[in-house]
Amino acid sequence: MSQKLFVCGRSGRMGKEVEAVANEFGFTVIGGTGRATAGIDAALAELAQAGQKPDVVIDFSLPIATAEVAKACAKHGVPLVSGVTGLDDAHMTALRKAAETIPVLYSANMSIGIQMLAKALEALKGVDGFDLAIEDIHHRHKRDHPSGTALLLNKELQKRTGREAGEIVSLRGGGVIGIHRVLALSESETLTFEHSALNRGVFARGACRAARWIHGRAPGFHGLGDLFFG
Repeated sequence: MSQKLFVCGRSGRMGKEVEAVANEFGFTVIGGTGRATAGIDAALAELAQAGQKPDVVIDFSLPIATAEVAKACAKHGVPLVSGVTGLDDAHMTALRKAAETIPVLYSANMSIGIQMLAKALEALKGVDGFDLAIEDIHHRHKRDHPSGTALLLNKELQKRTGREAGEIVSLRGGGVIGIHRVLALSESETLTFEHSALNRGVFARGACRAARWIHGRAPGFHGLGDLFFG
């Protein structure tokens, strides 16, 4: 039986991508909200009254809506997958607060490839004599500098090697979906760990895969890596 999916940011680029691939993962999109403000509490209440309570909410709206989305999902008991970038500490606190009541999964990048890249960074653990840097390339309309993915990779460097990048270089131009490189630079050689997103569908499929995984789980806060590495 198809599961019911509600999409915040349904009219945006990523919301449209999620709607296009949802059926591949056994979901039917039954509702959604806009990007700038969620209005999700009333929408979820209306669906519940009609006997159409969503099984999962996927949020690709904007940071301004994050706290409202998290609070509404917790209130109505609906698991939440959030891929919103540009979040600050207050936004993350709202997500973690909701995770006390419902399962919440957050990732600044929903592609499987980025998770593989992050795992590969463990190869740099204990290696001396290399400077670390991150390159972050996106289309001209990308709002955050550096991107959430670049910050995610920097956190993964710290987690897996005990070191952070000395510099994050952000470039914006054209229609680039996303290219991220982690560079290890010595005086005699260079290592490059690179991920390139060829289309936005990779992020939508990752979010739907996460939604399928999180449905039915106990309350708690998760990252996308939990799907693959526990």
